[in-house]
Amino acid sequence: MNPRSVKSWIPRLTPGGLVVLVIVLGFSFVATVLIPGLEIAGELVESTVALKFVSEQQRYPTIIRATLDSLHDRLSTRAYIQESVDQVRDAASKLDKALPVMNAARPANWFALTGDTGAVAESIAGKHAAALGDLWTREHEALKPVLGYGGVPYDDNESTGTVLNESGRQLERDVTAAIRASRHSLPLLDAELTAIAADLQSNNAQAARQLRLVMLGGLAIAAVLVALVITLLGARQRQDESLRQARQQTTDILRTVKDGLFLLDRDLVVGSAYSAALETLFQRKDIAGLAFESLLKNIVSEKTLATALKFVAILWSERTNEKLVKSINPLGEVEVHLDVGHGRFETRYLQFEFHRVRVDGKITHVLVSVSDVSARVDLARELQASQSQAQAQVDTLLGILHIDPVQLGSFLNDSNAAMKMINAVLREPAREEGVFRKKLDTLFRQAHSVKGEAAALGLSSIESRAHSFEEDLKSLREKPDLSGNDFLPLVIKLDDLLTHLHSVGELVSRLSSLQPATSEVHHTSTDVIASEVSVTDKSDSGLAAALQQLAARIATENNKEATLLCVGFDTVPEDYRRTIKDIAIQAVRNAIVHGIEPASVRRAAGKLEQGLVRLTFQPLGDAGYKFTVEDDGQGLATDRIKEVALKKGFITAEQAATLDAKQTYSLLFKPGFSTVEHATKDAGRGVGMNLVADLMNQVGGRVGVATARGRFTRLTVTLPFSPKRADDTAAAYG
Repeated sequence: MNPRSVKSWIPRLTPGGLVVLVIVLGFSFVATVLIPGLEIAGELVESTVALKFVSEQQRYPTIIRATLDSLHDRLSTRAYIQESVDQVRDAASKLDKALPVMNAARPANWFALTGDTGAVAESIAGKHAAALGDLWTREHEALKPVLGYGGVPYDDNESTGTVLNESGRQLERDVTAAIRASRHSLPLLDAELTAIAADLQSNNAQAARQLRLVMLGGLAIAAVLVALVITLLGARQRQDESLRQARQQTTDILRTVKDGLFLLDRDLVVGSAYSAALETLFQRKDIAGLAFESLLKNIVSEKTLATALKFVAILWSERTNEKLVKSINPLGEVEVHLDVGHGRFETRYLQFEFHRVRVDGKITHVLVSVSDVSARVDLARELQASQSQAQAQVDTLLGILHIDPVQLGSFLNDSNAAMKMINAVLREPAREEGVFRKKLDTLFRQAHSVKGEAAALGLSSIESRAHSFEEDLKSLREKPDLSGNDFLPLVIKLDDLLTHLHSVGELVSRLSSLQPATSEVHHTSTDVIASEVSVTDKSDSGLAAALQQLAARIATENNKEATLLCVGFDTVPEDYRRTIKDIAIQAVRNAIVHGIEPASVRRAAGKLEQGLVRLTFQPLGDAGYKFTVEDDGQGLATDRIKEVALKKGFITAEQAATLDAKQTYSLLFKPGFSTVEHATKDAGRGVGMNLVADLMNQVGGRVGVATARGRFTRLTVTLPFSPKRADDTAAAYG
């Protein structure tokens, strides 16, 4: 074929015509090379199997002859003959089965003996069938008496010993006759089998030569096909160039479009034509031919990606209503995180819209348009944040209106002091692991105190922020190693809490400025914040009411029923007001969460469904004061306390075995110890009882625990007449 003529008509071929040409050439290759090659290879395999089968039969004449000689010798020496007889029978039986099959007109049956079938070596029957049959018939006739023998050839006599009996002598004569016959027929039989094997080997060699010639012809045809394909590819380059120019023109048009535009095929692969804005939106240039999944991967969440892929796949279904599907578009407004280089990521909000493209009434592509709606989303979020802030201020204001001004002012003053302490601890330099751990314990106690009093007053906004601060502290406590950098994120949470406390103070000030003073003795929140309030009357400053509100809330959230009884709170001196308040808040939490059982459990135990928590403050004269917290709940289990202490590494197994009840209860005051599996905002941090212990250290008091399983738990706090100085000896726990 003239290459010039090929180049002249190949470009005129359509893509379909080109495919047909390649298919025709491929079928030609199969018809001229593969099919004959497979046939020859099949014959070669069949002939090889036949050769193996014949080779196996060649050993049986030798076995028969050797076994007859052995049988004759055994009869002469009066030895055991059954094994030799069995060997002769086995060899004769196998030749009986093999030779008739080999003499058949087609050898398919004798291939079946080896697990294969075929149609080779048919000339064997014509060339060797008569000789094989005649030789084996004569040999089998001579062997028949021996094969049919089944008696005992010997008699035992005391005078002559073992001698041949009549059947033995007959067998000896039959064996001698068989040996004489085999000397003539078996070598001839073996020669015939050898001739068959030689013919099969010759067939194998001839088939191998034919297969080699076919393969060489196949290589030649393949070379022609490769040359033709190369010629086709070269001729089609001009068409590709024309397509490239058309694509470039399309790209120039799309370059002016502000939104990202591209087409998806049925495999969800981005087409080669897309708007230039797409590269800016996704911060990448390898978009053409990219899978839609790869385009979105790593910039959206895995859940969003999976939903988006399912959504786009639905668009290809003709039965799907396009307008209905668009209403559930998961990419209508999606947050993406784009890598802008140098390890930095930029967050944007993109809006995807999908439209079906139809050609001749059939869906061929899906057109996707992408818009950057970050400015719109930011504006909406700012508006929502402003609304949320305004609502939070309203909620806080409504909460403040229901709080006693004196109690609120006291809380704000105490919280301000706690924030200053937290700030001072964060600023304090440290390098050793032990110092970092002590800082964590101090921060936990201060934050827990603020959270507890906010919960008692019903200031949920402050309680939630303090709880979030505790969450970060908990994460630090669980880290194996600490450094100063680990404490830096806490500053952000602290700033948020301080800002909120300041806003609460401002709200109180504005509210109080709107309330005219109706009497000289009327106390407003502004009065309380402006100066420290000195409580000189005998009231409890609303502490009992706040504790009862706290108890009701905790009982409801834990599906329990409890009554709180406060006695003697009007006798609490000013020096111990903050201490008793902190201890009471923590004690109420512990009593309801850990002590009081659910109503069903109490009913089954014969108790009232509503549990009782009793707080009693009692002056002891010059001896000081006693504060008691008692609940009629389930009591403390020393085994459970030891189990948790072992699990969390507070004690060893050897120590657990030697601890008495008093020593076991002292574990409750360790930082981070709690028997609650999952922490909540009311329990599980292991901070509350440690806070009680810290307060006792500060004022020089003592704390004791008494309990009875299923009956009660009592926490007794003994305080000196006046608090000790900070440098006094720390208290012991009794």
